Amino acid sequence: MQILAIPKRERIYAIAFSPSGRDLVAACGDGKIRVWDTTTGDIRHIGSLGEDSFVLRLGYLDDHTIVVDGRQWDLAANEWHAAIPGMPVVRQLALFPDGRSLVEVDRVQLTNTESGLAVWRSGPESLDMAELSTGMAFGPDGQWLATSHIVPVGEKQRSLGPQGGHYTSNVYDYVVRIRELPSCRTVKTISGWGQHVRYLTFSPDGTTLAGTAGPRLRIWDLLNDREVAIQKRGTKHFQGLAFTIDGRHLLTVSNDATVRMWDARTCHEVSAYEWNIGRLLNIAISPDGLRAAAGSDKGQIVIWDLDV
Repeated sequence: MQILAIPKRERIYAIAFSPSGRDLVAACGDGKIRVWDTTTGDIRHIGSLGEDSFVLRLGYLDDHTIVVDGRQWDLAANEWHAAIPGMPVVRQLALFPDGRSLVEVDRVQLTNTESGLAVWRSGPESLDMAELSTGMAFGPDGQWLATSHIVPVGEKQRSLGPQGGHYTSNVYDYVVRIRELPSCRTVKTISGWGQHVRYLTFSPDGTTLAGTAGPRLRIWDLLNDREVAIQKRGTKHFQGLAFTIDGRHLLTVSNDATVRMWDARTCHEVSAYEWNIGRLLNIAISPDGLRAAAGSDKGQIVIWDLDV
């Protein structure tokens, strides 16, 4: 077990292992982005995000290039470049498995580009940005893209209370759409999530999709088009999830000090890792599947060996 820490007790917004698995990058609440060498625990690179940055996702394009907050960070040259022209601030991203393409969303627009870093190529269908929520994930072979949405499903009459009278309000459903790439055609819609779907991830073989919406964890068998299991944990909201490399287990963090491991077929809890570093906000698994990392609200990151 290894603990990495920043000087201030600020939250760790997002973490990711490098493709080689040697380094770990973290977007930190003190406005810095740091890269650690996990073999020594030493900081290899420090960059500035700005004091007001609030990064939900980041990722590596390769061992020397990180994408975060609408920018690419060239580690070798220590230079920053705009990842996508015209999109200076990005809150969500999903990296294509080949590392050469990504989808980035700022909740206002989805940028299309035919040059440089491929972001999205329009097909018969496009994403309705008015409906797009925060969860996004590519399938492991790049054939699928899962996105979460808020969709209107009707209207409801509501009472104004003791004073009498009524008013009409919209009723919404929270759904996940699975799209075939590169056509963007929707092949499956999974409804009934109850809340915003914040996190989505495919199993390594692409046959299973897992997602979280508030305190709910849902696992869907895509081959047989059925829900495998659903787990609800009181009022604790899931903050992140990741499949183990064999796809048999799922790791989650839920805004407390515990990482839980679930059987991906039954959603039964298999084991739990108790780390006293604060409330855990994110989770990542190394590319070789041998280690996991979780970041907390107290400026610490724990890295440990997985026993699966």
